[in-house]
Amino acid sequence: MKKKVFSLAAIFTLSTLLTACGGEPTATPQATRKVVVSSKNFTEEFLLGEMYADLLENAGVPVDRKLNLGASDLAQAALLKGGANGGIDLYPEYTSTGLTVILKKDPIYDPPAVYTAVKAGYEEQFKLTWLDPAPMNDTQAFVTTKEVSDSMGIKSIADMCSKAGQLRIATTAEFKDRPDAYPRLTQVYGACTFKEFKSIDPSLFYKTLLNKDVEVTQAFSTDGPIAGNSLVLLADPKNYGLPYNVAPVVRDDVLAMYPQIADALNKLAPKLTNDVISGLNWEVDGKQREYADVAKEFLQKQGLLK
Repeated sequence: MKKKVFSLAAIFTLSTLLTACGGEPTATPQATRKVVVSSKNFTEEFLLGEMYADLLENAGVPVDRKLNLGASDLAQAALLKGGANGGIDLYPEYTSTGLTVILKKDPIYDPPAVYTAVKAGYEEQFKLTWLDPAPMNDTQAFVTTKEVSDSMGIKSIADMCSKAGQLRIATTAEFKDRPDAYPRLTQVYGACTFKEFKSIDPSLFYKTLLNKDVEVTQAFSTDGPIAGNSLVLLADPKNYGLPYNVAPVVRDDVLAMYPQIADALNKLAPKLTNDVISGLNWEVDGKQREYADVAKEFLQKQGLLK
């Protein structure tokens, strides 16, 4: 998954959340209290958290937004604390993050199997519910330009590996040695001997590709520049990348208070594809729009808001 840097504001916000009711008896949830909707600390999560909040308000659920918490371990701690006690009640999480980071289980590369495992594990250990997952999968990927894709017939990772001898690729410095990167690629797709590896900072991946200094770049599959520059995300039918499908994780006691939460958020799930979320990420990061405006506009266009 993407590695993000904590902002001081996010750390302060989380500290406030987790200490707000320290030492006091656990509050009894009231059916009239606001549901605390949160997110992790990057654009895609801001968009998802805001969409969740908008949809809940549309369904008659009172909401308190506390977005931009931080990484998964911090969000999970706040979720276990609960919104009634200074924590949070739901946030968007990714299936393989839930499996490997929170549940501490070994990776599983089959998307439905990962979801089944996290759904059961969270309920058993934490009394938390995973609602329906979206098709979007924010995983390790490879991207090329439409020109290269069309001229060389490269539509998938298998195509890329079959023509790797003609391709220069931009990657991180650790790509060749990380077990889940190049070794995993050759394990899944066979020999993939590139003409040249260019080890560069990830912030330069797309600039390098668009400048035609490489033909292919390492990427994450929901990156905004993919949609923003009409690039081609190579298909991965053999699941080279771990599945990182996103879904709302919700406290069971909050679902009991507001049963309409599940229906409201599950209606969103099938509409969130890689292409869609990449485009929304670009609206914020590429076009410098406010994520709240982008989120609401998308929901209105999908007919999900009254």
